Amino acid sequence: MAAALLAACSPHSASIPGEIPDPPPFRPTATLQDLMDPVIDPAADFIWGSVGTIITAAGVEDRRPHTDEQWAELRRSAIILVEASNLLVLPGRHVANKEFPSAGPGVLSSTEIERNLASDRVRFDAFALAFREVALRELLAIDHRDVAALSDAGEALDGACEACHVASWYPHEIIPPLPDFKSIRRDETQP
Repeated sequence: MAAALLAACSPHSASIPGEIPDPPPFRPTATLQDLMDPVIDPAADFIWGSVGTIITAAGVEDRRPHTDEQWAELRRSAIILVEASNLLVLPGRHVANKEFPSAGPGVLSSTEIERNLASDRVRFDAFALAFREVALRELLAIDHRDVAALSDAGEALDGACEACHVASWYPHEIIPPLPDFKSIRRDETQP
């Protein structure tokens, strides 16, 4: 009972009606674009590129971490992704410093994206939290040095990223059809 009374009297308790509340202890400065381009994308790309099989004319390359240093670098990238998910959900973060136009049919401009996020912040936060869960799976796979689990988590990370991007950035993107390669080949062989 005494603890409850002390908590009620603390400076962080609910404000008194008419009193100006204390500002939150954080103030987002970076935009979503600032977080994606130099922080999230490189960390995710590093993880995605660390595991896989590449087949070329020169042969087969089986990519996987082998050394303690490689595993440590992967862990740093996974930690960046986990912590970036916390940054994504901070209220007050904007999409970009400068407005940018739509990149094509069905792709939203920065103003439209900002409006989308403001109208349904719960959905965006849910995407960020799903992203966090996948990043935590990657971290666990790295800590266990489990290449198969790391590969599976990498696929799940791609799905989590794409789900948010489709919903928030390009919900109605129109992808042009692929060219008819048969007709191109015929045209190239005829004089």
